Amino acid sequence: MTDLISISKVTKSWGNKGEVIADLLTDFPYRFRKLKKVMLQKEGQSAFSLALENFRLHNRRIVLKFCGIDDITTAEELRDHEIRIAKKDILDLPEDCYYQFDLINCSVRDLQGCTFGKVTDVLEMGGYFLLNLKCGEKEMLVPFAKDIV
Repeated sequence: MTDLISISKVTKSWGNKGEVIADLLTDFPYRFRKLKKVMLQKEGQSAFSLALENFRLHNRRIVLKFCGIDDITTAEELRDHEIRIAKKDILDLPEDCYYQFDLINCSVRDLQGCTFGKVTDVLEMGGYFLLNLKCGEKEMLVPFAKDIV
């Protein structure tokens, strides 16, 4: 199941009819229109599939209703599960745009070809992104800006 990509994370139940509210982990919330089934996975547990019945955006988050989840108690069991899709189902990006997971383990070199290190993480800091580079035993944060990278 390593080919699954997280697109949101359930934070809590919402109302008393089985809905949950989730933080968006995607820049493309409209992708939920085309989704019929998604995988849910909590850290350290196996993924399982649920059919998506309905969704709506709410204050930069998403409210999700799954088939068969019809009460607050069952919805609460989904807390902290990530909503995931198959990597093959991700959207194509325009040129010079990247998914964060595609940058992990990339080598970073200067214009002369000298390697600085490998990307170990992509951090979001106040609307900007930083690449966390592993350079031998050291780590370095590099702004992910077109003028620099």
